[in-house]
Amino acid sequence: MVLKYEAGFLVCAAIGILFILLMPLIGFFFCCCRCCGNCGGRMYQKQSKKTSCKRRGLYWSLMLITIVILAGNICMFISNDKFTKAINNSTELLNDTLDNMKTFLSEIPQQINAVVKESSKPLDEVSRSLNDIGPLLGGEILQALGGPMYSALDSLLLVSQEVTSIGEELMSVNSTTEPLKQKQQEIVTNLTAIRNRIEQTLKNPNCSGCHLSVGSLDKLTVHVDFSGMPDLSSPMDAISKVKDANLSAIVNEANKTLNSIPERVSNETRGVVADVKKQLKGIEEQIGQIAQNIPLDQLTEVTKQLDTVMGDLHRYLPGVSQADEYRWIAGLILSCLVLLVVVCNSLGLLLGPAGLRPSADPTERSCTADCGGVFFMAGVGFSFLYSWLLMLLVLLMFLLGGNVYTLVCKPWSNQQLLKFIDTPGVIMGFNLSHMLGVNTHLEISQIYSDCKNNDPIWSTLHLEDLVNLDELLNISKYTGDIQAAFNKTSIQLPEINLLNNDSLSLLQDFSSSGIRGINFTAIEQQVNQNLTSPDIDSFADRLDQLAVNQNQTIKGELMAEAADLRNLSRRIPGELQPQVETLKNSVEPLKVSTAQIPITINATLAKVEEAQKVLNTNTSEIIKKESQEFLNCQIGYFETYAGWAKQTITQKVARCKPAANAIDAVEIIACVYIVDSLNAFWFSMGWCLMFLLPSIILSVKLAKFYRRMKYMDVYEDSIPMFSIPRAAMKS
Repeated sequence: MVLKYEAGFLVCAAIGILFILLMPLIGFFFCCCRCCGNCGGRMYQKQSKKTSCKRRGLYWSLMLITIVILAGNICMFISNDKFTKAINNSTELLNDTLDNMKTFLSEIPQQINAVVKESSKPLDEVSRSLNDIGPLLGGEILQALGGPMYSALDSLLLVSQEVTSIGEELMSVNSTTEPLKQKQQEIVTNLTAIRNRIEQTLKNPNCSGCHLSVGSLDKLTVHVDFSGMPDLSSPMDAISKVKDANLSAIVNEANKTLNSIPERVSNETRGVVADVKKQLKGIEEQIGQIAQNIPLDQLTEVTKQLDTVMGDLHRYLPGVSQADEYRWIAGLILSCLVLLVVVCNSLGLLLGPAGLRPSADPTERSCTADCGGVFFMAGVGFSFLYSWLLMLLVLLMFLLGGNVYTLVCKPWSNQQLLKFIDTPGVIMGFNLSHMLGVNTHLEISQIYSDCKNNDPIWSTLHLEDLVNLDELLNISKYTGDIQAAFNKTSIQLPEINLLNNDSLSLLQDFSSSGIRGINFTAIEQQVNQNLTSPDIDSFADRLDQLAVNQNQTIKGELMAEAADLRNLSRRIPGELQPQVETLKNSVEPLKVSTAQIPITINATLAKVEEAQKVLNTNTSEIIKKESQEFLNCQIGYFETYAGWAKQTITQKVARCKPAANAIDAVEIIACVYIVDSLNAFWFSMGWCLMFLLPSIILSVKLAKFYRRMKYMDVYEDSIPMFSIPRAAMKS
């Protein structure tokens, strides 16, 4: 497996070693060969028809190779500068990461303590409810009892008001009837006196034909008679008895008793309230132990280690910056060495064509062209001189950076490295569960995955296996004593008796017979009598007729008596009619009230019976039910807190995204910043070195087309000319 995995590295390393070994050897032999006049060392260039074409081909090929090397060299400069920026960014990122981790770890106890402190809210709410137990519990009991009670009391009060109203109406009828009877009696008396006077006048001997003219005096009577008005004393006595029962006082006393229920509840629960308040302090202490049962001590140790790391980081950062400065200078020198070859090639490519005259003899080439060729050979010399040393550095950086990327960075990015670390025995003595103080087997890969999803630390570290949160937040454990204390409490309400037997019998009798004895038919007949007196008026007319034929004395008496009769006839409607109308106005509402009062009383008695039944049979059940609901409300505060606390601790507290960010930050620093910059540098330099090989070959060949030759060779494109052979040195 190792050979298969490292096969690519071994091949590349072998190529690099060959380059390192062969390059100086080839350079040495190449130098010796040229010194001996071989390998292009003899300053002679044979001219041919294809010389210009070859020169151009070599020229453009070398230019292309030089551009490629220059591109790699530019990448060397860029990657060298990027490496320095990566070091600076790494320092800043590392500081931020450590600060975030420290903040994250320090906030975990604060969040746990905040959850625990929130228990004061339900405790305070329960304490306030206990302080206001009278209005709260007593108010609920009052509301439960008050429904039928208040309805019955309102009906009783209505009966009292209607009875009072009927009594006032009876008094009005009675007070109107008596003056009416008196007025009637006064009219009758006046009429009798007038009739006696008429009788005396008619009996006077001087009155001729009097008895025959006026007729009988017995017809001279008042037809209005109010003596038939029924006696109202019995109904008024019944009304008086009901008033004496003082129903309004009964209603007021019952209301007072009902409204005293909250105060009575408050007084009778003082003892249990004091006991429960003592238990609340114990509950507060027990809830406070939640933070103690969660292993927060390990966080302190981790925080101390982070402080140590930050201290070491700040201590070594100046040295790292200084070392990076030296590295940057070294990288700059290496880049400049490669750039030197590029410059030599570039000058050769520039000066060579600039000073070359194709028609000139190779022995007569210009200094400019000759300098171009010299620069080509200088580039070749520099390449042989230190390219193998550069390749040695490339090989070392390749083996380091390539293996780190392949063995560390790549598995790190797909989490295979974390799974490898989780393998038992890979790192001797490494036990994450023991380090964090938990009993559950933990894997770094799983923790990283959970924290990447910003899961809470509770589920990530499986703290439920270490801390029984359900037991710590078991509400029944805290509220059992409160339940027992409330069960011992007995709230006794004062006895409420809406109507005693006498009052009940009185209302029943009043409804059945007390008010029904009023004869409204007789009253209506009395008030509907005709108040006019036509008999009196006709009798007065006859007296006037009789007086015509009488002497002056009799005539005067008869006319005076006739006038008195007419005055009396006018007085009857004038004096009786207003009182009759008043009587009518009093009788109508009395009739309506007396018809309605039995219905009202019967309905009231039914409501009183129902309310009394509720008081006698359901009071204890209502008190027990409302007390239990009050207790359940207080327990509900704790249940709500327990549910919120459990959800907060297990789902919201200490979401560990910062831990995953810390691991990602280390990966970014190690791989993205440092390893990638290192790999970019050696790859760029290796790129340049590999293209130095064709650059050397092309430069050597192209140099001969620009350097000044010592031996001449002539080629004419037209007709070849005859020349005498010359002696030449044997090569």
